[in-house]
Amino acid sequence: MALIKINGVEVEVPDGTNMIEAAKTIGVEIPHYCYHPHLSVAGNCRMCLVDIEAGGRGPDIACNIGARDGLAIRTDTPQVIQMRKSVMEFLLANHPLDCPICDQSGECRLQDYYMDHGGYESRLVDPKVSKAKRQDIGEHIVLDGERCVACSRCVRFGDEVTKTGELRLFNRTDHTEIGIFPGERLSHQYQGNLADICPVGALTNKDFRFEKRVWYLRETGSLCNGCATGCNITVGHEQNEVFRYVPRRNDDVNKSWMCDSGRMSYKRIAGLDRILRAKLNGAAKDLEAVSGALASALKAHSGAAVGVVLGATETNEANWALFQLVRLNLSDARIFCVEGNDPDASNQADDLLVDGDANPNTRGAGLVAAHGTAGDATALAAALDDGSLEALIVLSDDVLGRLGRTSTDLKVLAYLGSYTNATAEAATHLLPAAAHVEQDGSFINRDGRVQRLRRALFPAGDSKPAYQVLDTLAAALGHETGTTMGAGSFAQMAAEIADLSGMSYRTLGENGQVLGSGVAPTTPPATPNQPQAST
Repeated sequence: MALIKINGVEVEVPDGTNMIEAAKTIGVEIPHYCYHPHLSVAGNCRMCLVDIEAGGRGPDIACNIGARDGLAIRTDTPQVIQMRKSVMEFLLANHPLDCPICDQSGECRLQDYYMDHGGYESRLVDPKVSKAKRQDIGEHIVLDGERCVACSRCVRFGDEVTKTGELRLFNRTDHTEIGIFPGERLSHQYQGNLADICPVGALTNKDFRFEKRVWYLRETGSLCNGCATGCNITVGHEQNEVFRYVPRRNDDVNKSWMCDSGRMSYKRIAGLDRILRAKLNGAAKDLEAVSGALASALKAHSGAAVGVVLGATETNEANWALFQLVRLNLSDARIFCVEGNDPDASNQADDLLVDGDANPNTRGAGLVAAHGTAGDATALAAALDDGSLEALIVLSDDVLGRLGRTSTDLKVLAYLGSYTNATAEAATHLLPAAAHVEQDGSFINRDGRVQRLRRALFPAGDSKPAYQVLDTLAAALGHETGTTMGAGSFAQMAAEIADLSGMSYRTLGENGQVLGSGVAPTTPPATPNQPQAST
C-alpha cells in the first residue's frame, strides 16, 4: 500500500493506483475524457492535469500517475483551474453548437465540464472545421465526426476488448477525427458499448436515438436475463415503460460491458409474446380462478402422477416457492430440472461475455433441485412416454420445446411464465408471471455469483412475481409457502441451503456474493411457513 496526499488529505491506496481512482476514495473527482477504468491509458485529452507537490514534476496527467509513498498532488490550484479551462477551449473550438438536438445532452461530459471548468468567452473568429455527420457505421451505431473530441476510447475498445479494430483516428491537429475504413462496418456484437463509453455525442445508439431525454428516465439496477453470465445492467424507464438497458459496472462479472442482444432484449417486456392473462383451457379467467381450478385438478391427480419442473429462466425465489409447494402440499410429486436452451434462444456464444447457456439461472434452479431429489430431461421424457405422469407444473422454461415436442397426453399441464412458447400454448392452465424487471429476486450466474434483481416496473397485465402466484396456488392446496416477498423467500433458502448460508438481500449488495462465501446465521432457521424477516 502507498501513503499519498491529495489536496492535503492523506489516503492509503494500493501501489500503482492512478490518481483519478485514488482521488475518488476521498470524494474528489478529477475531470477526464480519454481515461476509462477498463481500457489502457492513452493520456491524450489532457483534461486530468494536476499539480504535483512532492514525488514528481508537475503538472502531469492524473490518469498516468501511479500511487507511490510520498506522492502529493493538488487538483484545486489556480494553475490547474486555468489548465482545465484552456483544454476545454481547445476541445470546443470546432465543436458544433447542437446540444438541443444531441442525444448525449444530459449525460455529456463536454456540457458538464464546461459548466464546472470552462465558462469562458469564445475567442474563435475563423469558421469551424466541418466533418462528416450522421454516418451509419454499424447495425446499432451512428457516428457524428464533428462532435468527436478524439479521446480514442472507441479505438481502444475495438483493439483491446472486441479485438476487431475497425475504428481509427484519421488526420492531424484540428482535423483529427474518428472514422472507419471505407467499405467497412462494425460487425461485432458489442457495438452499444461504443455509445456508452463515448463521453460526448459522437457515437450514439440507433435504438435510443431521439427516443427519450435522459433526465426524464428513472434508473434501477438489475440484471440481464439473456444468458448465464448475468451482466449487471441499469434499467432506464419512465411511466412503467423501459427505454433502454445499459451496462452497470461490476468488475467481477461484466466490467463495464454488455452484448447487443442483451441490450435489445428489453423490447420483449412489452412485446406481443407476453402472457398477460390467466387462461383455463384457452379461455381467459381471473388469476385466482385459474389457480383454484389448478389446485382442484392437482388434488385429483395426487402422488407420483404429479410432476413439477423448476425453471432455469426464473428467479431463485420462484424455484424455491415451487419446491416449497411440493414439500408442503404434494410430498409424493416428482421434481424435474430440464437442462438446455429454449428453442427461441438466439445468443451467439463467444469468449468475452455471451455464454452458450441462454438461461440466466441454471445454477439457481440446480441448487434448489439438489436440495431434494430431481430428475433431468431424460427422466421427464421417459415419464411422459410411459404415461406415469398425469399432471405437470412447468415454471417458465419451454420444456416441450427443449424435448422437441408440441403436445403431450397429460390431463393437466400448467404453465407459469412470462412469454408464450410451445409449453404455454399446450397448457390447460396458464398463469402469467411478472418479467424479471417487474419483481425483486435473484439469479445465480455461471460462476456461482448470487446477484439481485430489483423491481423497475409494475407487473404488466394480471401478472405477478411467480413466487407470489405459487404462494396463492399453495394456499388453495391447503398450505401456503410463505413466499409473498422476495426477501422473505430468499431468507428461507438461506436458512436451509448451505451454499446460501449467511446471505441476504442486504449482504448481496450491488455486486453479489459467490456461493459459499456467506457467514453462517446465528439465529435458528425459519420454518417453511414462517419466513425470516426481510433485510
